[in-house]
Order: sequence, then C-alpha cells, then structure tokens
Amino acid sequence: MNSKLAILFVFTTQAVGASVTMPTICEVVNAPTFREGLELHQQMSTCGWPIPRPCVIFSYYVPKLFVEVVSNAKETFFSKLPGVQLQLKLTRPSAPFGAEDDMESYSFHAHTINVPFAQWAFNELPCGQALPDTFCLSTLSENLGSNWSTGLADMWQPNHKLWALSPKACLLKGAAMSISGEHSASPGGDSSMCSFNMEWLPKYPPSTQPVCTGWGIHFPRTGTVTSSDQTTASLVVASRIRSIGAEVLRGVSISADEKWQMIRPQTSGCFREGQNIGFLRLKGVNELGRFTGNFKNYLYAIWQRTSCTRDVPWVATTQVWLQALQAACKAWR
Repeated sequence: MNSKLAILFVFTTQAVGASVTMPTICEVVNAPTFREGLELHQQMSTCGWPIPRPCVIFSYYVPKLFVEVVSNAKETFFSKLPGVQLQLKLTRPSAPFGAEDDMESYSFHAHTINVPFAQWAFNELPCGQALPDTFCLSTLSENLGSNWSTGLADMWQPNHKLWALSPKACLLKGAAMSISGEHSASPGGDSSMCSFNMEWLPKYPPSTQPVCTGWGIHFPRTGTVTSSDQTTASLVVASRIRSIGAEVLRGVSISADEKWQMIRPQTSGCFREGQNIGFLRLKGVNELGRFTGNFKNYLYAIWQRTSCTRDVPWVATTQVWLQALQAACKAWR
C-alpha cells in the first residue's frame, strides 16, 4: 500500500494548496454519512478467463459532480481555480438575481463541476469511475444569457406545455412521485469540457426529465423558483442546471441510479432527486449550517452507482484503501 498512500499524500497536499476552504472530495469523505453514501456491496462470483476462479462483484456509488447554487452572478465556492477565474471574467452578469424570499420567489445562479481530486481517491477502488479534475465549471448559468431568466428556450417543450395548463395538478403529481423520487436518465457524457457561451441558442432540445417533481415544477429551466422555502428552491435550481448541463451542453450525465447529498451549508445524508422534502429534513437538508459560518449559497454532491467484477484480493485492498482515505481526509480537515 505504500505507493497508494504516496498518491493519497500528493492528493491531500494539492487540495490544501488549492484553497483551504474550497470543497474537494475530502468534504464528502469527512461527512459522517460517507459509508452510507458509498453503499459498498460485495458478492461472490466466478471468473472464467483465463482459468475459472472465485471473484467478487463490487457495487458502490461514486461522488462525481458538485452542483452549487449561488445568490449572485460570478459567486462560486471554486473561485481559487484558475480555469474558473477565467470563465467568470468572460461572463456578463445577468439580472435579476440575488432575490431571496421575494413573496416566496427565489432567484439564483448555478454551476456544476467535477468533484475536485475525486480521481485521486476513488480510482484506487475496484471499479474506479471517478471523473478527472477539470478545474473549470462544466455548466455555468451565466453562459445561458437571457434564457436563464426568461426560460424562453424551454417554452416549447411538449410536456411543459401540457402541464402548464394545470399547474395544481402538476404539483399533486409531483407530491405523489416524491415518495421515492423520480427522474430519467439523460443523454450527455462525463466529459472534461468547460462551460461555454450558449446565450445564442433560441430553443433547447427535447428533455426527458419529468415536469412535475416532489421539489417543484422543473420547467421552464430558469434561475427563479416559487417555493415555500429557500432550501427547496435551491434544490429545484440545482436540478434544472444539471439537466441543462446534460441535455443542452452535454458535459455532464444523469444516470438512472444516483443519489444526492447536501455538502453546504452542512453535510446531510443521501437522498433521491425529487424525494419528499419532509424526508430530506430528517436527512439534514436544512439551514442549520448557517449558524457555523456557511452564511449563504448551497452545494450538493451527486453520486452515481458503478459495478465491476474483480479478483478476491480486492476485498482486503478496498477496505485498507478506504481506511487510509478517511484518515488522510480527517488529517486534512
């Protein structure tokens, strides 16, 4: 394990060097619910090549993406990254944003980014699948121009037009679906691309995402949400920007088996997209972290399931690596 621990040392050193306060994979690993989010399962199997032998099927979740929801244009948790700095310099602020609880209306900007240093940590596990560091935002609402404030690029979506005729019925359907959460996988990709200007695009391609969810009405995908509280509004905006990143920019993915986790203002347990807000409160998705210094903005991690088959020695190697990872991240904190 010496070589792996050396890699881990480099990973933590680079994380500290980037910024003491910048979220990285260690913020996910240090959460009390990390093992619950990982949800590691191991099942005995048989491998047939080159000779029949016992093997193990590994299945677990990988934190791939951070989604941040911020009050004002050009705000971000990742401002120390050079690529992000350049992106923000090239964007033009759009209004109106920064409105909080304006007669139950909330307005935000939002961004997505590959979880920094996740590859250093998770590619030492049996199935890998962590995304590479890009050090830039993969989706940037400021790059959407007036579409982020008006929603005009989504107005022609067939499902949106249908449910717009009866918004109350849509909310009821969303409430029914919130028991387990509901969303659809979307085309896109786990790429290393950086967000670019898309304000020129008059119409977004057809979306596979549900209109009515347990968090609110998904379309049109703007930064303004009417909601009972700010936390729920931030979840709606996070869901919207991520689906734009997958279906319009095609720089992120939406899989059929994934879960979310609040990282700031504090870490929470994991939950499904669109899941009942009351259940999320029990999981720690709330504003209590504001009392400890995270005074504004939100950050969510999105985990996606992966699986693979490996030889039996990987069982011990996996446990040793996870213990080393948690110890290193705890020391970094």
